[in-house]
Amino acid sequence: MGVPIESSPPPGWERERIDGLLGLLGLFPPGRLSEIVGSRSSGASSLLLALIARITTAGDGQVAFVDATDALDPASTAAAGADLSALLWVRCGGRLRVALGAADLLARCPGFALVVLDLDDLGPVPASAYIRLQRAVEDTDTILIVRVARHREGSPASLVLTTRRLGPQWMGVRPLTRLSGLRSEVSIARLRLSTLSSPGRDQGEGREGEGRWTINWTLEDWPRDNWSIGA
Repeated sequence: MGVPIESSPPPGWERERIDGLLGLLGLFPPGRLSEIVGSRSSGASSLLLALIARITTAGDGQVAFVDATDALDPASTAAAGADLSALLWVRCGGRLRVALGAADLLARCPGFALVVLDLDDLGPVPASAYIRLQRAVEDTDTILIVRVARHREGSPASLVLTTRRLGPQWMGVRPLTRLSGLRSEVSIARLRLSTLSSPGRDQGEGREGEGRWTINWTLEDWPRDNWSIGA
């Protein structure tokens, strides 16, 4: 949830498409470690906020957000539709060990429907840390998601989604000078469980690229002060 305007998650998105994506994936399996991989401006943070908004407003439970780099913007989170009263925000000040320890502890605590560990590009993260996180969430009803800028080989994550930025969208009379939104692609890089709710799907390892979606993150509802102006 970065500071640059291009990195900030806009409150307006294609509701039908993002809701379909979140519902189709089931979304992330409880009791398992999942990953969202993508750098700033790729749509990874916006996807996380859409999921947080979905859970907190549906009354499905509390959400814990472990913010390793103190990058979360509460105003943008609320504008994205999240209920802040159902969100626990843990700021870690760039301390990797503190962030990992907090996520490990919260994953073991009952009552959280979702625990997010947002590491961004902080790291590298030891493989043993991922294993401990997976063990912490096992046999629970909690969804545990780690967001990182780059995927680490050997991660035990059951579901890995990758996001990449396809480019900005501009509007206005030529020359186009007003940023109207961002366009990103979300892909399944790994699927080790039958998390997709499609009939007849077999258990087992998913194939890379078997699921891919394009999402438009619009800025149409943003106040004028938040528009980015350029040539």
